[in-house]
Amino acid sequence: MIAIHPLDAGSVQPFALMVRPGLRQYVLNIDADPNLLALGASIWGQAAGVAVVHTGNEAAQLMDLYVLPAYRQAGVGTALLAAMEEAVQSSGVGKLHTLYRPDEHTPAFERVLAKAGWAEPQLTHLVFWTTRGQDALHLDWVQKYRFRPPYEVIPWPEVTEAERACIAARGEAGWYPTGLSPFHRPVEAWDPETSLGLRYHGEIVGWVLNVREAPLQLLIEILFVDPPLQRLGKGFMLIGEVTRRCWEIGMEDMYWRASPDNEPMVRWSRRAFQNALLEEYPEWTSEKVLLR
Repeated sequence: MIAIHPLDAGSVQPFALMVRPGLRQYVLNIDADPNLLALGASIWGQAAGVAVVHTGNEAAQLMDLYVLPAYRQAGVGTALLAAMEEAVQSSGVGKLHTLYRPDEHTPAFERVLAKAGWAEPQLTHLVFWTTRGQDALHLDWVQKYRFRPPYEVIPWPEVTEAERACIAARGEAGWYPTGLSPFHRPVEAWDPETSLGLRYHGEIVGWVLNVREAPLQLLIEILFVDPPLQRLGKGFMLIGEVTRRCWEIGMEDMYWRASPDNEPMVRWSRRAFQNALLEEYPEWTSEKVLLR
């Protein structure tokens, strides 16, 4: 008999062991984040599967859905996903989405999504991952190419209100794509030590904005430089600045995503970090609208 139940700090431990390692500590501290929701599935009292979601105002992300191999093909994954969809919908959130990398469990995961009416999975990004162990700090281009006047690199929190207003106005005029807007997140969400603005002759002409996903793990989320300067390689020089600052403050992991059709970024990532990449992998996405 399958029993589905919400998890809290007192009950989460045997289920947290099932989630992917990068998520495990987060789930073990489930009570620390009110937007984190986890459901456990048990069969005759034995932990059989887990689903983890992080909710937002309009959409929630399915961060993990896993069933122990011994309990597969018994409807556990389907029951877990249905219960999670109901829980998310009852909270007023209208859409669930997921990002995942293929592994040996992916076929089973995708079968559960398809059975539940989720959209056909789509390849959205290639993910590039480097670590201090790969020693990207000592790549020649990271050390060699540094900004000099009239360029100035500043921490993103030091961008003035007047400069932010100018950036917003230029964005409305189409200067940068919506997906590269620095206002995608509140200013306090960007890591203050590694998120940078680029001034040229006193004017903000670019930014690289990062999220501290764990104390020693950094996601480079947004990179934009004024197109004429981008063609001069200034965007990649900003990545060099992040790399140096990342390792100098003791960061251990740094990664970024590139759209598969962004061939220049994909080629550059492979070439520039060719001896410093820990791994490269595809990232897939799927979603389901819950409220109609």
